[in-house]
Amino acid sequence: MDDLRRIRYFLAVAEHRHFGRAAEALHITQPALSQQIKTLEKELGVELLARTGRSFALTSAGVALRDGAQQLLAVAADLERTVRARATGTAGELKIAFTRSGTDSDISRRIREFRRQFPEIAVSTITGWTSWNLDLLESGEIDVAFVRGSIANPRIATRVVAMQEAAVVVASEHPLAERPTVCIADIVDEPIVLWSRRAGPEFYDELIGHIWGEGAPRLVAEETDAEQVLDSVSTGVGISILDRKRATRIAHKNVVVIPFDRDPPTISIQLAWLHGPETPTPTLIHFLEWWRHTN
Repeated sequence: MDDLRRIRYFLAVAEHRHFGRAAEALHITQPALSQQIKTLEKELGVELLARTGRSFALTSAGVALRDGAQQLLAVAADLERTVRARATGTAGELKIAFTRSGTDSDISRRIREFRRQFPEIAVSTITGWTSWNLDLLESGEIDVAFVRGSIANPRIATRVVAMQEAAVVVASEHPLAERPTVCIADIVDEPIVLWSRRAGPEFYDELIGHIWGEGAPRLVAEETDAEQVLDSVSTGVGISILDRKRATRIAHKNVVVIPFDRDPPTISIQLAWLHGPETPTPTLIHFLEWWRHTN
């Protein structure tokens, strides 16, 4: 920062103990350097150099300035870097909300990589369900959310970041459990256990439409999350349709995950952020650009 220029000039003089050599190191003329030191002394109202003919020594005030100036310049340099980083979005805060299934995909790996590349961005994360994440987004409590399904909200912009295949989940004693694959016709009349529609109405409606069309499932239970759905399935309450990758990871021995033979329902995972008159923070803009250009 230019306002610290004279401090740097003084340090050069104190280091070289010679105006000519200091001026050469600074790439300015010796008269210009002498004038800058005199101006600094005038600004501070003290004498920094005790001049005797063509030589000089640091006064006690000069020693104090020399000893503190390096720290001052280091702090100023750090501040300048921080200010520039904040302006470009490479420093600051970023609050992210995951969906429960979103954390099981490549998304988590990419967030870890973002943290590694930009350690000056304080990334905080929470995990919830789609509707809750969207509420947090609209209230300004988070900067970006990962959500499931197509979001029809003019205030929210989205970008598809992953597609996850759904699969059928049945108890190990269920007649379908021995099948390598199932088709939609095999399950349309089965008792169904699902999560609450309130947790993710967009994906819920997409799934129902994909399997039952204009009809409706024979819904026998609603649970709060995938783990509870699996527990109900394992006890024979009904069957379910869940994200295949996550269901396979968390399924226990009393549950079987069966892929669809063709035309499986797919779950879109979308990156969502507020879109409108509010100006996105530089950090959010930086994150969105980084995400768009990396794999």
